[in-house]
Amino acid sequence: MDFNIYQTVILLMFLLAISDLIVGVANDAVNFTNSAVGSKVSSRSVILIVASLGILIGSISSTGMMEVARKGIFRPELFSLENLIFIFLSVMITDILLLDFYNTFGLPTSTTVSLVFELFGASLMMAFLTKPVGTDAFDYINSQSAIKIISGIFLSILVAFIMGMIAQGISRLIFTFNFKESMKYFGGFFAAISTSIVSFFIIISALKDSSLSSTEINTFVSNNFFLLISGTTLVLWVAFQSLILLNYNIFKFIILFGTFALAVAFAGNDLVNFVGVPIAGYNTVQLIQETGDPQAFGTGLTGKVKVPQMFLIFSAFIMILTLLLSKKAHTVTKTEISLASEKNEHELFSSNIIGRRLVAVFLDFWTALKAILPDSFKTLIKNRYKRNKDSETESKAFDPLRASVNITTASLIIMTGSLYKLPLSTTFVTFMVAMGSSLADKAWTRQSSVSRVSGVLTVIAGWFVTAMVTTIVSAAVVTFFYFFHFYALILLIPILLFLVYYFSKIHKAREIDFKESLESINMLRTNPESSIHSMLTTLSQNVIEAGKTLDNILLAHSTGNAKSLKGTKKILQRLSLQYSTHMSRIAEIDDSDLSEIAWLSAFSIESSLHNFRRVINNIISIRDSVSFKLENYFTALSKEEDTDLSDLKKSIHELFKAVEKISNKNSAKVTSTKPFQKKLANLKYSIHKDQIKRVKKGKSHLNDLVPYLMIVEEMMDLNNNLIELHENLEKTLSIGTGKKRPTKKS
Repeated sequence: MDFNIYQTVILLMFLLAISDLIVGVANDAVNFTNSAVGSKVSSRSVILIVASLGILIGSISSTGMMEVARKGIFRPELFSLENLIFIFLSVMITDILLLDFYNTFGLPTSTTVSLVFELFGASLMMAFLTKPVGTDAFDYINSQSAIKIISGIFLSILVAFIMGMIAQGISRLIFTFNFKESMKYFGGFFAAISTSIVSFFIIISALKDSSLSSTEINTFVSNNFFLLISGTTLVLWVAFQSLILLNYNIFKFIILFGTFALAVAFAGNDLVNFVGVPIAGYNTVQLIQETGDPQAFGTGLTGKVKVPQMFLIFSAFIMILTLLLSKKAHTVTKTEISLASEKNEHELFSSNIIGRRLVAVFLDFWTALKAILPDSFKTLIKNRYKRNKDSETESKAFDPLRASVNITTASLIIMTGSLYKLPLSTTFVTFMVAMGSSLADKAWTRQSSVSRVSGVLTVIAGWFVTAMVTTIVSAAVVTFFYFFHFYALILLIPILLFLVYYFSKIHKAREIDFKESLESINMLRTNPESSIHSMLTTLSQNVIEAGKTLDNILLAHSTGNAKSLKGTKKILQRLSLQYSTHMSRIAEIDDSDLSEIAWLSAFSIESSLHNFRRVINNIISIRDSVSFKLENYFTALSKEEDTDLSDLKKSIHELFKAVEKISNKNSAKVTSTKPFQKKLANLKYSIHKDQIKRVKKGKSHLNDLVPYLMIVEEMMDLNNNLIELHENLEKTLSIGTGKKRPTKKS
């Protein structure tokens, strides 16, 4: 028998393992770097060095977790060795695609959940395809183990959010935002309990099954946990209180030590999610070579297997390089920091109806609660939550107190899960703790709360989608392998490479858009006058795009061909969103630093933006009316109807061109709008009169009358709004430059 195919496949699996490591670390990096990066407790290079050291130690100690991929979800002894290879290949291909997709859009997900459901979907489908008649496919699954893992992981979502909210609320009431004074009294104990929790988190969770620990140590720690943690806290309390008196920044130690601990736990526990499957595949190929029969059952995978140390070191090296170099890792980190930030960030998520309803319910509850709380208590809360306004604080997404609470709370939850043998997702815990602490810290304002809550719901929905999609996709891929054997790779590998390339193109485009938005926000803060000019340029470009979109809609109206409407709805939605973005930026400008001229320009642009919004609304209404006609198979415009509308179309075209000219030439004296105003006064009456005559003579259908006249009304209104837009832009450009506005006298 020729075993070269299996040797080739195992080489392919190790190449896929490297890819899986890269996409996996890019997603999971948020778990251990977000607190340090968001609080800017140290330079990014120092944070990454500390995290890299944790990854190295965690990787070397991760051998105990490799059993999950081989036998944690399914029973390998019931499958043939060849079918096991198909299962492992399906899992790896699905995992790379899924994680790279999530990385592209900056969505943190659980690599543990993806692995569990990929193994579940692939093995269940293979069992269904190969089981003897009368056998239940679920007999091939370790149902009890799978249910325990899945239920523990998803239960952690609610627990982590509530714990993060409570821990941050208590900490903020004690320390306030001006915590330099309160740290003298409570800082030593806070640092001691945080460091103790993180230390025992390393021992109990990160290194529990590692070669750096032992059963005796784990048993001793478990049996004497409260005594040990109390003693450690007492000793550290004295040490940290002394350091505070010497003006040492203990937050820096807590956050960096916590980053190291979470990196150790990630590499120690989650490395299996990326390399456990190829190792299991390698073990399977060894069994095929030993037995000489690919159809033999995988009984040999039920025992313990020692993973070569060099393989773990190599894995650590790949993960560290990914952490240092991957742009997608920064994208995922940016998502969580943005949702948790107390700054005016560029919101990455649009609002959705569930987010709006949840915010409304919470505001109603909060209003009712405030009504029954005593005034003295409300005053106390208000005073404890007064924020500092200094450049150092405003440059951070959140302060070091919240970062410390995030790390300590996440470590405590994961450690508790380990003590009680409950499997938890590091991603779910760290993310939800950060969201809970953000809510407690009032980082979600009325202006940002809907977008932030919608973003959190999007991420959580993505976790559940992960479970469903990975199950379905891995089942589909393994089915393909079952029918086409290794020939399936001829099609699957090119598809995989193409999708990874396609995702990279999407990510690059998203990064460019985000960079432009970030530059706009920074310009608002540093050079508001330049920002006003930039908004004028962007507004002009949006108006030009709106004109082109209207052309396609009117073409569909004239010809009755719906193809011209394709894509117009999305463009109009995007232009509507642009209006909201511009208005929010106008609101963020600090007008106290503006000159009189710049202030007038900002006011004039605000008026222009309202005109732009009305123009977009006109075009949306025209599109809806045209779409209604086409969907109901109304006849296309007659030659006479099209001729009647020609003057309106011509007027609109000329006005759009006038707006374009006034923007491009940066001059106010380009086109006068008075001729348009005179023409429009007579057009409406004549068009209505002619259309009614055509209906009476039977040249046009009565059913066409209402949508036709509605389109005419919107086109008339559109002309008027374009005239106002032109006039406002004319005012903006004619303002010129001037002196500073005089300050108001008190």
